[in-house]
Amino acid sequence: MPLTAGDPVRVGRYRLLARLGQGGMGRVYLGRSPGGRAVAVKVVRDALLRDEGFRRRFVREVEAARRVTGFFTAAVVDADPEGEPAWLATEYVPGLSLRDAVARHGVWPEEGVRGLGAALAEALAAVHAADLVHRDLKPSNVLLAPDGPRVIDFGISAAAGDTALTQTGVVIGTPGFIPPEQLRHDSSGPAGDVFALGAVLAYAAAGVGPFGSGASHAVNYRVVHEDPDLGGLPPALADVVARCLAKDPAQRPAVAWLLEELGESEPAADGRVRQPVPAPDEDVTTAGWMPGPVADSAARLRAETPTEPLPRPGDGTPQSLPAPSPSSPAVPVPVPVPAPPGTRRRRLRTVLAAATALAVAATGTVLWRVTAGEDGNGPTRPPNLERLWTHTLADGQVLATASEETLYLQHEERHEITALDVTDGSQRWDRRMKVADVRRDKGHLKSPGNDIRVTAVSGGLLYYGSNDHLYAVDANSGDHRWRYMDDSFHASPVVVGDLAYAHMTSFFYVLDTRTGEELWDYGYGVNANGDIAVTGDVLLVHSEKKLIAVDLRTREQKWTHEAASEAATGLAVADGKVYFGTRDGALYAVDTSSGDEVWRRTFEGELWDGRLGGGAGMPEVAGGTVYFENDGYVSAFDAGTGSRRWQRKQRADEVTSLDVVDDTLLVTDSDGGMTALDTRSGRTGWRESPGGGDGTSFRITGEIVVTESAGRLTAYRAAT
Repeated sequence: MPLTAGDPVRVGRYRLLARLGQGGMGRVYLGRSPGGRAVAVKVVRDALLRDEGFRRRFVREVEAARRVTGFFTAAVVDADPEGEPAWLATEYVPGLSLRDAVARHGVWPEEGVRGLGAALAEALAAVHAADLVHRDLKPSNVLLAPDGPRVIDFGISAAAGDTALTQTGVVIGTPGFIPPEQLRHDSSGPAGDVFALGAVLAYAAAGVGPFGSGASHAVNYRVVHEDPDLGGLPPALADVVARCLAKDPAQRPAVAWLLEELGESEPAADGRVRQPVPAPDEDVTTAGWMPGPVADSAARLRAETPTEPLPRPGDGTPQSLPAPSPSSPAVPVPVPVPAPPGTRRRRLRTVLAAATALAVAATGTVLWRVTAGEDGNGPTRPPNLERLWTHTLADGQVLATASEETLYLQHEERHEITALDVTDGSQRWDRRMKVADVRRDKGHLKSPGNDIRVTAVSGGLLYYGSNDHLYAVDANSGDHRWRYMDDSFHASPVVVGDLAYAHMTSFFYVLDTRTGEELWDYGYGVNANGDIAVTGDVLLVHSEKKLIAVDLRTREQKWTHEAASEAATGLAVADGKVYFGTRDGALYAVDTSSGDEVWRRTFEGELWDGRLGGGAGMPEVAGGTVYFENDGYVSAFDAGTGSRRWQRKQRADEVTSLDVVDDTLLVTDSDGGMTALDTRSGRTGWRESPGGGDGTSFRITGEIVVTESAGRLTAYRAAT
């Protein structure tokens, strides 16, 4: 895709030519070094870098990745993991992913699978020698270049999985390729990568993973409890793959054994002649193990790699990012898929083919997709979403939060907050905010404040933190109201009347919204890891499996309710009941006055195992119905009795939000799409992709849908 106004033209010493995609960890660009070498440059998301745990882990993983020097791993060339922003550059691999190669050209013969397996085993040997575990080896993380395959994204999934932005208990990886010990939340080491390698080889030989497809919880169940289906594999190959897929990690072969078994060129005991792995500089078309059509596609992609920036609409000039500090390189990313035969060359060069996975998100499965007009110059207007307005974000500016009428943009470094009208995008106000002059730590003055972070909008006040203070400003005008010393632990207050309830890990405190004065506080006695809800005279908060209710009149604990699994969602309160989802996929309704469980509903069926699911999503309550999602399924339950009214499986693997507008349930998903369901029947009315794929974020206020993608806000009115 061409660069847009929100994209840099240079990162470090690399000139950027096009955008390859974006995912949970950041945007990825095609760049060129001063000497003319093509590189893939990844710029890490600011949201991840604000998590210091992620930052530290990312630096360590980048340093480790620098030590990976195998023939069949993409070369790492440069990085600045401690920069602002952090970025990394790797060898650009012009080839299809194995997933796309199988989808486009079909399954591979045994000789090709063996040659591929030997190359991947050698790549894993290099990764393990650097004290790394890949943890997300899958067909989309194997690129097929003219000079051989490359394993990509080693180390990055581990860094993403260590961040506080990832929910506790969520499994990193892709269903069908995650080893059973990782699904059981046991430790996972190099043997887990061997399991994934076996699943990848089965996919190449049969066109489907050895544990089938479908809902993630069903696939995960089969991985843990059932034998793989290897009926479509030749016997000798099936034997090797079966060893890799052993349930017990100790029973799986070592990578060295796989190298010998798959890479030998002498006749084996069964009389078969193994195909040798090609040398790194050998053309795979003469090596004989990569299918001819796949090799042709890889060669065509290499020839089509742009050498100059792709044309883009003239809507602004991107800004260069700072030059790097000398540091270590990191991990590669997938490359574009070739256009099908007959597609115009101009479209191939402009769109850079839209079916490649950017598998670097904390969830382990992130897709991106381009929605373009026939001329390839940008998104077409979805017919069910009436476009209202668009707004280009300044470099470093992001959408921080929203109320029913206003969007609030923040620029951390400039200390600026901008308020936009939701309906027409007009500017309501724009202010440079106050920041804490100094920070005190045990009586000593420390560094001056240098950024701001919006935390919440509630009760007519907008809250942001700077250094050791929490600030409140008038949400309608931006005028300063007060500040409160919070020692840099910036809460997201919930306002009820003239009181703001600010939740921390082990306690909450109450502020007077008129003055910022602290009135009182309460300690839970345990660490509470969920968001709070306030209803009537009760404050509710989760501590793992336990839901705690605090009586705000007596300032004492009122009751507790213990679920069968840890809480996975926020709290939705309506008509005297609080609704929430748990890790095992269950939906609970609890009476807010007594703590009694009113009802509980779980997914049913012999393949359902809550430990292996993706975790429940935030329930939405409207009109006497609770709408709930889990693993891409959307269900509607009677709010009073819990009886199920309907259930629908969505096209994407994961649903990211549910919003009720009139008689329509708007469902956003992990593919960057939006689906409109009838609230009474669950029938699909329409589905559109209004943004730039999985990197699109949504804000829905009433019937207005606002997307943030590629440095731009776009507002639509949804058909309901």
